[in-house]
Amino acid sequence: MSPSPATPTGRVRSGARAGRTSKGLRKAIRDEAADLNAIADPAKRVRAVGDVFAALDAELAKLVEGRYAAVRELRTQGWSYEKLAAASGLSKSRVAQLVRTVARRA
Repeated sequence: MSPSPATPTGRVRSGARAGRTSKGLRKAIRDEAADLNAIADPAKRVRAVGDVFAALDAELAKLVEGRYAAVRELRTQGWSYEKLAAASGLSKSRVAQLVRTVARRA
């Protein structure tokens, strides 16, 4: 099993697993990084990276909706935090956070 992907700071996101994105997405991110790294002016590069992060945050928000729906469905089926954690690879405390978020959004 390959190690979990780490952030630039060395942190590993909870539930992160290597190789779980499409080849197309990985290529698009590498291409975007190459374009950003090619910006000669460091100040413009910093701003451009920030702009990309903002855009990515908006796109990632779309992905999380599926996770929330799945958590809601499984809890409705009677799944415990422990069962959800074991099935998802998340910690029990992370599952609890997700369940609270789902409840607030209902």
